[in-house]
Amino acid sequence: MSEAKKADTAENQEAETQAEDQEATVDQPSDAEAEASAEEAASESAEPEEGPSAEEFACLKAEYEERYDRMLRTIAEFENSKRRAERDKEDFLKYAQESLVKDLIPTVDSIEKAVNSTKDSKDFDALTAGIEMIHKQLLSTLEKRGVTPIDAAGELFDPTLHEAIMHIESEEVEENRVIQEFQRGYLLHSRVIRPSMVSVSKGKGEKEEVSDE
Repeated sequence: MSEAKKADTAENQEAETQAEDQEATVDQPSDAEAEASAEEAASESAEPEEGPSAEEFACLKAEYEERYDRMLRTIAEFENSKRRAERDKEDFLKYAQESLVKDLIPTVDSIEKAVNSTKDSKDFDALTAGIEMIHKQLLSTLEKRGVTPIDAAGELFDPTLHEAIMHIESEEVEENRVIQEFQRGYLLHSRVIRPSMVSVSKGKGEKEEVSDE
């Protein structure tokens, strides 16, 4: 075979190879085309989403309206309860002493009777007895409310119950014991509402005033 024929054969073979490569390139889709095709196929295969039907929408609306109405009623009941509580509190503070006043009124009646009796009679013994009765009546009323007098005279001095306004040295009364009560103190249950004003023994010597400061 001549050299010219060999060259022609080689060129023909190379041309055929290039043509095959071009055909292969044309037949094979690019990555972008392949992805677009996949998305298109997926969108075609996917079923379209459907919204709620008219009946379902009506049910949802009715449920919402019911819950909203229930919420409004709850808020209204809370506000009414709050107003009632405030009104009850005001009434309690306003009339808290009503029962005490009712218990004190009979004592006031007794005092008025005693005052009127002095206009028609000069019997001071009867007046004294009447005043003592009123005093007992008043103490009984206070005791029912938990108010009791503090024992002071002859007791050991207790700074939580007594207030010493004077210290006196005395041979008869031991040290730190109450000699005399000038003003009675009172307890409300276990709380001191007024201490007893007293003088306290400290031994021999002269009287010594205790400053209020």
